[in-house]
Amino acid sequence: MRISFSSDPETSLLQLSRHDHFTLRDAFNGVHIFGGIGSGKTSGSGKALAGAYLRAGMGGLVLCAKPEEVDLWQSYCKQHGREKSVIVFGENHQFNFIDYELARHGMKGIANVIECLMRVLEAADDATGQQGKSSDQFWTDAIRQILNYTVPIIYLAYGKVTISNIIDFVTTAPTRREQLNPETWTRTYSGKTMQLALDEPKVEVDADVRKSLSQYWGTQYLAIPDKTRGNIIISLSTRLDRFKHGRMQRIFCDRTDIVPEMCFHGAVIIMNMPTLTWNHDGIIGQQLFKFIWERAVESRNGLEQQHRERPVFLWADEAQYFVNVKDESFLSTCRGSKACVVFLTQSLPTYYSQLGKDRSDAGDGIVGKFNTQIFHQNGDFRTNEFASKLVGRGIQHRQTAGHSTGSTTSQGVTQGGSEGYSEGAGGGSNESTNSSHQGMLPWENTTHGNSVGKNDQWNSNQNENTNWSVNRNTSTSNTENHSATEHMDVRIEPNFFSEQLKSGGACHNEEVTGLWFKVGGRFKSSLARAGNNVILATFKQ
Repeated sequence: MRISFSSDPETSLLQLSRHDHFTLRDAFNGVHIFGGIGSGKTSGSGKALAGAYLRAGMGGLVLCAKPEEVDLWQSYCKQHGREKSVIVFGENHQFNFIDYELARHGMKGIANVIECLMRVLEAADDATGQQGKSSDQFWTDAIRQILNYTVPIIYLAYGKVTISNIIDFVTTAPTRREQLNPETWTRTYSGKTMQLALDEPKVEVDADVRKSLSQYWGTQYLAIPDKTRGNIIISLSTRLDRFKHGRMQRIFCDRTDIVPEMCFHGAVIIMNMPTLTWNHDGIIGQQLFKFIWERAVESRNGLEQQHRERPVFLWADEAQYFVNVKDESFLSTCRGSKACVVFLTQSLPTYYSQLGKDRSDAGDGIVGKFNTQIFHQNGDFRTNEFASKLVGRGIQHRQTAGHSTGSTTSQGVTQGGSEGYSEGAGGGSNESTNSSHQGMLPWENTTHGNSVGKNDQWNSNQNENTNWSVNRNTSTSNTENHSATEHMDVRIEPNFFSEQLKSGGACHNEEVTGLWFKVGGRFKSSLARAGNNVILATFKQ
């Protein structure tokens, strides 16, 4: 079934608000999603973007860390009418990456084969935590040199190359000049292969190339100190050994029924090699296929028109398992190949720990290549601080308000008085004489009196008046002050990302919110305090 698609960069893929859209042009510039455990990054913005890319008819590669992601993406494809586009790449499919590179470029593809092998070795180091040692570059260069002279010999001798052939050749190669005796050396795998390559090559090659190969194994290789040579061989053979047997040998070193270019025509390849169940094999296998897919995408503009029109996407949830230092280069150029990359992870430190403590700049460089950054609820202070700084600083208006209440009481007592005093004297005298006669009869009694009296008077008046008065006054006052000042400060505080974002579930009405940042954005419904390149987006789980 032919899947229609749009390649117009202005095509709207998602509506972020009434007036704002996420377009195909934005998708070409990459999307990175941060969110802590349970933040809703996968079920929120991740689900919305996945559905948008599928509806747009994109082909894509989905890397899986958890086993449930395979079923999740199959359900996405079914929901959006793309179930017939799905290819689940696990033990049921095969991709011989060495044959693939040689079939595309022949002898000129040897360099690509070696780069793939080096990627396998690097992925093995990443998976086992051996990356970042100071001596890595020496051993990397030494191994690359041996591969540069091993792979062409095998290809010339047999017309094909396998990892088993590579290991067999380097482990039987002569280490001393006396071992180059044709009678004995040609009985070994390396001697027989060298003889076929020089005398009966399956592939046409210049004489100078054969001469260079012969000189290396007959002179330069013998000059390497035994201990150094032994370490190189052990390092190479042990890390490639997983491709000599088991599922890794069946998937990557046998036949080929799946190739990255299938995505150019709408296939959605889901890597059914979850890192949590396949462990190191899952990391190495997915990183290997991702590396080859990226190289195919970068070179697609050299193909015919029908192979380079459809947009494609690379999807990596729990992206820390799949990143490597080479991704920065791909992210810098993939826009021109219509590739849309989406990485999801919990925090910046997850990248630092995976890439190595000395490669934090590489982690920052990878994240910095995404023009759209979505930040969900997170408790990691380094990631939250990064988000705050990314949004930037600006003039912030700080309002202050004050309210004061006062009460005063005054009380007074007054006392007054008056006092007066007056004094006066007065008097008089009188004199009288009384006589009495007693008769026989009662009425004959008479009395005569004579008295002398004297009357003296003294008047004294004293007045005293006292007046009291009490005065009490009470007053109450209320005062409010308002002021505003301007400061240059961060627009969004780091604690915003741990306090004010919804993480879905019943408690948030199945809604997930995220701060959506776009480089150079001009959102009409922007978060006012954060500038017009930031919007608070809401997603339904």
